Amino acid sequence: MNLIGEIKKKGHRVTKSRELICEILENSGHAHFTVDELYKKVTKKSSEVDLATVYRTLELLGQIGLIAHLHQAHGSGIYFLRNEENIMHLICMSCERIIDISFETFTKINKLLMKETKFKSINNNFIYSGICENCK
Repeated sequence: MNLIGEIKKKGHRVTKSRELICEILENSGHAHFTVDELYKKVTKKSSEVDLATVYRTLELLGQIGLIAHLHQAHGSGIYFLRNEENIMHLICMSCERIIDISFETFTKINKLLMKETKFKSINNNFIYSGICENCK
């Protein structure tokens, strides 16, 4: 994914700080970051990027649909590159490992919820949590 190209295409300004943040996100594959984790990675490469710039860049990338933001109970929000196949997640409350829930499972859960509640569509931006098989 070319995040900088998409930012330019949408008419937004590109700075060295934004380029660095986007480069880290693109090179991370499908890693999930809290703002603090991403900020630490960025400041290892440049001490000139402040935390507010990381927040603003993530907010912009979210607004134009390039990253997703999920909420976890009693924890920081998590950001990751957007993809239609990775919209629901599980996080281990012990080791903090994050697992993508398949689109097929996501669809089954939503169909069940829609049937029980009579909603026509359901979206979410949170993470299911539990204890993974390695930490049981």
